[in-house]
Amino acid sequence: MIKIIFIIFSFIFLFAENIEVFGVKSEIKNNKIIIYDGILIKDNMILSANKIEYDKVSKIVKAEGNIYINYDKYDYILANKVLIDLKTNGISASPFFLFNFKDNSWITSNEVKNMGEWYYGKYSIASTCEIINPDWKIISTSINYNKQTKWIDLYNPTLYIHEVPVLYLPYLGFSLNKTRSSGFLTPLIGYSANEGLLLTTPYYQTLGRVADLELDPTIRTKRGKGIYSTFRFVHSPTSYGEFKIGTFKDNSTYQKKYDLANQTHTGWSFLYTNKSLLTKSDKLYIDLKNANDTEYFYLDAYNYKFKTVNTKILTSKINYYTHKGYDYLGVYGTYFKDTSKISNADTMQILPQINYHRFNDNFYGNFSYSVDANIYNYTREKGYKAIKKSVVIPFNYNISFFDDYLKFGITEQLNTSQVDISDGNVSKLVRLDTFLKVYSNLSKRYPNFIHHIATSITFGMDNYFNYNNVESDYIDTSLMKKSISLKLYQYLISANWQIDHKLSEVYYLDDNNVSSKYSALLNDINIKYYNYYLKDSNKYSIDDKKVNYNSITIGYKNDKTKLEGSFIYQRELPNIAKSKSYALNGYWKYDGIHKLFASYNYDLVLDITKYYLIGLSMKKKCWNYSISYKKETLPLLTNDGISSIIQKTIYFQIELVPLGGVDQQYQFNSKKG
Repeated sequence: MIKIIFIIFSFIFLFAENIEVFGVKSEIKNNKIIIYDGILIKDNMILSANKIEYDKVSKIVKAEGNIYINYDKYDYILANKVLIDLKTNGISASPFFLFNFKDNSWITSNEVKNMGEWYYGKYSIASTCEIINPDWKIISTSINYNKQTKWIDLYNPTLYIHEVPVLYLPYLGFSLNKTRSSGFLTPLIGYSANEGLLLTTPYYQTLGRVADLELDPTIRTKRGKGIYSTFRFVHSPTSYGEFKIGTFKDNSTYQKKYDLANQTHTGWSFLYTNKSLLTKSDKLYIDLKNANDTEYFYLDAYNYKFKTVNTKILTSKINYYTHKGYDYLGVYGTYFKDTSKISNADTMQILPQINYHRFNDNFYGNFSYSVDANIYNYTREKGYKAIKKSVVIPFNYNISFFDDYLKFGITEQLNTSQVDISDGNVSKLVRLDTFLKVYSNLSKRYPNFIHHIATSITFGMDNYFNYNNVESDYIDTSLMKKSISLKLYQYLISANWQIDHKLSEVYYLDDNNVSSKYSALLNDINIKYYNYYLKDSNKYSIDDKKVNYNSITIGYKNDKTKLEGSFIYQRELPNIAKSKSYALNGYWKYDGIHKLFASYNYDLVLDITKYYLIGLSMKKKCWNYSISYKKETLPLLTNDGISSIIQKTIYFQIELVPLGGVDQQYQFNSKKG
């Protein structure tokens, strides 16, 4: 009935100022229009209230009772009394509540006045958590808020976690705007018993719409100080670039105490990708790294979250490829640097590798071929160099029988290689190999699951072999062994479980030039049943009746819980060291937002704990935190070579969205392993 009365008796005014007023009841007194249970619309503002009074001369709007104002679809204001100057868009309200649906932020104040883009309020509460009983809130004596830039000034703010005051500041300024803007980023603060107070204060500077610069001055009071800098840029929708450079200098006492080879740790890196450099079908990838030791990466201001730097080899790459139809052309460069060596003059580099590949192409009926051609330039400052050229061309013929239940294929593969060595020697190889293959791919649907199986038997032999007997490390001169290769792949899948299984074995028919009649039996199986899973990868020596390699993982995972255990074993073989380790990891989300997590890794050969970690984290839209403890063994470059230290660390992180947060870590006294 009320809706009918509203529709029939609503009073509508259209003014030259593009103002629309709707109401159930209206009065006109002199130059004032009074609307009851009405709505006022002007530009991007919609106001509703129990009573709206509009002065046509002064352009002043007064509203009382259950006031609701919407700006730009995202800002919503609730109040009991409001005064709006339509000439200046100024507004005053009491009490005042502002909610932004875009970032879920809200502000309350006893009284607010608006002048242009700014709101000025007294005694305010601000948060991005729930309105009732927020997890965190900031109470301040006064507040300034810019509705355009989303910038907030808080005076005498006190941060409360639930109802407990935890931090007081004379002033706090931050932005609710998620667009790029210059300013200081969240500081990284921590304490290490060995390295002292850790402090990094990143500064972020925008450089137009396509670039920015970040400066990260960092200090470790017992170790030294340094600075890292990152320049990021884009120049097209498909490109991204990042150049980083840094240096950190240890004080003399720290260097002597830990017998470090370098007192100053310097380095740089350059990362660039472009998914459409010259055409829509090419790509450029650049990843360059250089440092005088791995400590450069460890001392990076952002390497605070237990990221272990175990590698001593730095690998730089420049890759470019383009393709059209069946043709693919790639140019690659790879540069290696061993930071444990005083000089890398004798380290072999691949600068460049040129690859041409033609994907398998049917050229007549069931006949097909492909091409893979490569040129490798092996170079270094000291020692011999080499250029390798190789071409592999397989010619294939495939035919099916019995309505595709059985298939047969024959391949004649031409393989040529030539290595030109800098000492004048040339190694050449030409070979022609034959492969006969019988295979099948079958699928069947059962009432509760689907079964797919693919099997193959391949006979391989060499038809022609010509080698000029000049030895080279870059050419495979082993004779093609007559062999029979057996392969099986199958998967079974249903609504609640799945099994994937791979099996392969090679039996060598030659009596000569073979150390074993059998290759290692490869057996991989993955089983999933509801939330349980098992993964096993095994290489078994039939001759020795021993396992060469085994990796097994058993686990359980659902939305709230994960528990996983793994074991890796590598048998000692020629050029392969023995290794044996096991690992445990898991987490438990016990109430949807809190998570307990832990991980453990133990080396059974060295009889040491590589690391263990335990922690607690919480994540909500408006804030998150994490606290954890980790003990790990880290590599260390000394004058005597590679050593290690045992390091214990407590890490704490908290973030209040969108204010930011702090990262802190405490490192206990480290000792050499």
